[in-house]
Amino acid sequence: MSSTAYAFASTQFSIYAGLPIFCLGIIGNLINLGVLFSARSVPCSFFLLISSFFNIIALSTGLLPRVLSTGFNIDASSTNTIWCKSRLFFSYIGTLASITCICFASIDRCLMSCRDVTWRNRSTLRASKIAIMIAVLVVIGMNIPYLVYFTIVETKTATGNITKRCSLTNSNFVLYENYVLRPIFLSILPGITLMSTGFFTYRNITSITGVRLRGTFQRNLTSMILLQIFVVVIPIVPFATMNIYLTITSSVVKTSIQVAQETLASDIGNIILYVSYASNFYVYLISASSYRKNFVKLVLLHQVPKQWNSPLGIMTREQGERCIA
Repeated sequence: MSSTAYAFASTQFSIYAGLPIFCLGIIGNLINLGVLFSARSVPCSFFLLISSFFNIIALSTGLLPRVLSTGFNIDASSTNTIWCKSRLFFSYIGTLASITCICFASIDRCLMSCRDVTWRNRSTLRASKIAIMIAVLVVIGMNIPYLVYFTIVETKTATGNITKRCSLTNSNFVLYENYVLRPIFLSILPGITLMSTGFFTYRNITSITGVRLRGTFQRNLTSMILLQIFVVVIPIVPFATMNIYLTITSSVVKTSIQVAQETLASDIGNIILYVSYASNFYVYLISASSYRKNFVKLVLLHQVPKQWNSPLGIMTREQGERCIA
């Protein structure tokens, strides 16, 4: 294949994969906001509610501009300085805050599955709100340099034409982005957290002898753990692999075909990553009967109960303690 063919493949993938992911993700997360809002007093549901909000930011400022740029050659960041500086700032805030909320929800689920009531009592709405506030402030602070160091750079081509591109102007921050932000905070750390808490939660619930808990709580929770690990961790793998590869080979001289191949692989990995931020509604709908019931009630314009099992199969503390006891 020629470099032109790889570029065409990248364009087609952006259009026919990126656009559906964006549209389905926006619709799903908006529905999540409606279904989860009335259950926001449950810590785990509160985390998922906030995660859905940040998913919308991530999809709108991260995925959509990428699809427009790669698929339709529309890139406002190369002409608008404000958008150039703010696009990745908001995109990383959305992705990092969302994945952090999912990790918090997974930790909360692990606490609620403990036999010791002391650990279960650590799951409180107040602690959840404090954790979210601290996490969001940290995420914003981590990404402020994007507002400072991103700017539109003009370069002259071999033919004498002037091209404009939104680029980072600080080499140290480029290293931070390539070696810390993307591989660690967007890939390795959330992956390890979700897999670890999923394992301990599964171990906790399999040690519980309550028939009711085994029949409902364990079944819903186990299916949700497996689906969540799949839809959150699996899309991270190609994204992380490609970013690490590009960082390691950044000083290697490459042919135009190699560059085109790497660009295609990078575009595919970046778009697939957003499956993690677009698929939560569909995962909840498949894995949790309580979520399906409240979704139907929302569609039928009925009032959603204030207390219900969370989409992850988490029961309120009072229900959980009765089942565990």
